[in-house]
Amino acid sequence: MTAAQRFAAISRHFRRRRMARFAAELGVTPETRVLDIGGTPENWKLLESPPRLVLLNTPRAAEDLAGAPVWVAGDGRALPFRDGAFAEVVHLWCLYHLDDPVPAIREARRVLRPAGRYYASTAARDSDPEILPEGYPPSTFDAEEAATIVALVFERTEPERWDGQFFALSTREQVRAYCRHNYIPAERAEEAELPLCLTKRGVLVRATRTT
Repeated sequence: MTAAQRFAAISRHFRRRRMARFAAELGVTPETRVLDIGGTPENWKLLESPPRLVLLNTPRAAEDLAGAPVWVAGDGRALPFRDGAFAEVVHLWCLYHLDDPVPAIREARRVLRPAGRYYASTAARDSDPEILPEGYPPSTFDAEEAATIVALVFERTEPERWDGQFFALSTREQVRAYCRHNYIPAERAEEAELPLCLTKRGVLVRATRTT
């Protein structure tokens, strides 16, 4: 197994744990109908019993959406769905791609039925302190401000933060692959002590449409 393949396997293991925890929180069953805005089917395939999934992404993501049972090309800031169409809507690790995430969150609320549940997740700027002690550059939707941003749209929000060493890299090549994937300066891979156990920090923001 090459270093890149090993890194991919470690990444899948981390994502599988992350998705299993989220699925338990959501109460996912094969009958649960979920709108995933900005996602791809790969994370959901990590679950033993994926939900009835509707994916919405931009047309340029068509290749990544291959194999999805249902996907719609569209803009998350102008969803092509009627009001109150879904009981569950999620933005998983995607809102930081937008210059302003608030319009997309408003659209997510619009297509939720009353008492419907919304979830948004993102990483923290101070993740990976072992290799990037100065932190990642700020984005428009980081864990540090995510709950406050969601609360601009939803009446009831609840953040759940995570902070733990979930990611272990044992070889120099694995660390190099990780740095390339996360745009970390290449010299950090050469300076890191092995094995490298990385601390992952972030937040899952829950919200409910109350009206």
